[in-house]
Amino acid sequence: MSGGISFGTDGWRAVIAETFTFDNVRRVADAIAVAARGLKPPDDIDANALLVGFDRRFLSREFAGVVAEALRAAGYRVLLSDRPTPSQTISFTAKHRKVLGGVVVTASHNPATYNGLKFKAWYGGSALPETYAAISASVGQRDARDGGTIEETNILDDYLDALRAQLDLALLKNARLAILHDPIHGVAASLPSKILGLDYTGAHRILERDARPIETTIVDGIRGEVNPGFGGVNPEPIPENVNAARNVMLANDYDLAICNDGDADRLGILDQRGNFVSPHKVISLLALYLVREKKRAGELVKTFSTTRLIEKVARSLGATLHETPIGFKYVADLMLTRDVLIGGEESGGIGIGAFLPERDGVLSGLLVAEAVAYYGLPLSDLIERMEKEFGALHYDRRDVHRPMEQCARLIERVRAGALDGAFGVAFARLEETDGVKMNFADGSWLLFRKSGTEPIIRLYCESPDPELVQSMLATAMRELDRG
Repeated sequence: MSGGISFGTDGWRAVIAETFTFDNVRRVADAIAVAARGLKPPDDIDANALLVGFDRRFLSREFAGVVAEALRAAGYRVLLSDRPTPSQTISFTAKHRKVLGGVVVTASHNPATYNGLKFKAWYGGSALPETYAAISASVGQRDARDGGTIEETNILDDYLDALRAQLDLALLKNARLAILHDPIHGVAASLPSKILGLDYTGAHRILERDARPIETTIVDGIRGEVNPGFGGVNPEPIPENVNAARNVMLANDYDLAICNDGDADRLGILDQRGNFVSPHKVISLLALYLVREKKRAGELVKTFSTTRLIEKVARSLGATLHETPIGFKYVADLMLTRDVLIGGEESGGIGIGAFLPERDGVLSGLLVAEAVAYYGLPLSDLIERMEKEFGALHYDRRDVHRPMEQCARLIERVRAGALDGAFGVAFARLEETDGVKMNFADGSWLLFRKSGTEPIIRLYCESPDPELVQSMLATAMRELDRG
């Protein structure tokens, strides 16, 4: 931390006008300029060129201009996006154009009061922890050099072309699907339509049974207009934030809804009934579809808090499965060194290894639509069929605010075995990859993971019995408050 500027696992985020100010943005951009000189990219990478992109948040474009100017003053050739774009557009462009990396002005799925900066590197993914450590250590330093330039340019179209190459466009366009897209006012607005070459209405039609698409797929959008307040919800595609899409699904006849977060690297999916399909099920379904139907090969990656369903899928497919600590950066690290087909996390970040070592909510959402088109079945039927083959698992999570000492005491009690008999199910074993996970004989698990910087403990639970998920979480909460 330097002067109130603190870097997390994926950059710097802070409250606008409190810590995220023009002066501090300039300081961090100066630090990026200094730290980037110490990076060691391959010889074919232009080490003097950096990208700058931004999302739709309050003043993001203006903050991006400050970043671009700071990098120019440090002697870099700066390519500044001429419009808001998904964060992964910077990752793709850095790799595609062989430049050193890029900065994205975004706070992703955080509340509207926040903004932030992410750094992406030449390999097409987020900066490694050592890069962020170097940036943090460089705050307060400045390296002025001559020769820098700023070029405002369109980097979105090349990214969209690359997404098209990952999809079966003919199948998608001719499937007669009705897709609802909810970007929650973020940068994904209109992108699925553009990728498929369809007209973007900007607002959903009243879609009755007799108004279904006859010859081609349609994509309708809601919450696509720029709204820096995100309509009063956090731009995170989790059940409580996608009620607007659910209400449209319930009143109309759509096949699925694709929802994205503020910078479009995460997704949430609703089936044709408006029911939320958890990312656990989406990752598993996509792995099956990519291997069985698209005949793709590669390894699978899941984070420690992600479903055991993907373990059963991997065994069925004969695919190697890796489990990492929580955070997509660990998935991305494996994508840089292994032949990874798909990797994902429970929060809706899914990456396709053949595309980028980066999560992409636009690509993964359209791949779900492609699977629905391929099988010609409702999404709920695809999920039901998958669960019939591998067994149904149910999941929930609680983020609980308690004093840090209280959270730590609960973790120590779990480690000591004090809760082994507290949940009414036979305890099997403990794992400590990231937090402490209690595994039970019936296949249930309960993960306790406290924050290192905030008074929060996260409780994750999965079980074949949906009622047991809720009772185990309730018991965990009681045990927390006993401490």
